[in-house]
Amino acid sequence: MIRFIFVLLLITTLLSGCSSRRLAVQATLPLISSQIISMQEERDADLAEIAIPASLKMLEGLAKEDPENIWILQKLAEGFCGYAFSFLEDSEPDRASGLYLRGKDYAFRALEIQSNGKAWRGLSLDEWSKRLAEVTPLQQPALFWAGQCWGSWLSLNLDSVEAFSGLPRIDRMMNRAVELDPDFHYAGPHLFLGAYYGGRSRMLGGNPDKARNHFEQALRITGGKYLLVSFLYAKTYAVQNQDQKLFKTQLEKVLEASDDVLPEQRLANQIAKRKAAVLLGKIDELF
Repeated sequence: MIRFIFVLLLITTLLSGCSSRRLAVQATLPLISSQIISMQEERDADLAEIAIPASLKMLEGLAKEDPENIWILQKLAEGFCGYAFSFLEDSEPDRASGLYLRGKDYAFRALEIQSNGKAWRGLSLDEWSKRLAEVTPLQQPALFWAGQCWGSWLSLNLDSVEAFSGLPRIDRMMNRAVELDPDFHYAGPHLFLGAYYGGRSRMLGGNPDKARNHFEQALRITGGKYLLVSFLYAKTYAVQNQDQKLFKTQLEKVLEASDDVLPEQRLANQIAKRKAAVLLGKIDELF
């Protein structure tokens, strides 16, 4: 704790000189990166829930000093999206919605900077598709987190006209993410599309065949070690298609997995375990 306070004081001191502020931000990024890695490895989800907001506010402060820093903008998008999903979505959906939109905004800011100032918001669907075709692998993190934050917001606001108008854009965005790098963030593009197609009826754009394929691809890529894949497979596809056997199998696999099955994503797996236990307890309501 003393060391952490010293780092904060050092950052504050460095930022006090206007001419050197951006250099100071650059100097702190290795420390911030190590802190993020440490948080992802955390095994105590309650501790993480308390600690993450301060880290996000620190990143937002750095973003004010270096507003075109792509890495910071991407990490803010990832951080707000992950925090909302992990700790707010089930209990405080309105707060989660707000943080998803906050993360989405940071991701789109990164995309626009990487697109040499070209606008991403307000495009027609044809213009959107053309812009996606121009995206390079370097833009994959911003593209993915923009779609993840947007899609997560949509799932909490299905009664919104704005939500449904965004469906074709999100669909094309995340399919482009699969084309660029299907392995990104533990098969994140496949995981997103599995839940996206699996959590809705055909009438509302769901597609069980596509969903199952994306989930199976995600399980293959991660070796079943990233437990959120199995959790979301059960929560979306299995429930939507009333496959109780798959539901139980996937959730029991999550609960039985070692806490250290994927040490670099220990926190995400702890969240998956917590959510899986609650969901399995609702089996009689869901089937």
